Amino acid sequence: MIAICLPKGQRSKARRAMIENAPMRLAAKDPIYEVSPAHLELLNARGFSYEIVIPPVGRRENQRRAASH
Repeated sequence: MIAICLPKGQRSKARRAMIENAPMRLAAKDPIYEVSPAHLELLNARGFSYEIVIPPVGRRENQRRAASH
């Protein structure tokens, strides 16, 4: 998966467009989303801007491990 950050003014429209295309996931409290290459193609085609970022460390995975011990 690819992690992206959307500009504040475009977030809601870009999220709606991406959700219609395929599932996506919020990867952090900051507006960082894990998306597929198809999402990037869609964003480019519709003129949305985004920044590719380094995905956050797997916080949810650590919580799952701690809960399963």
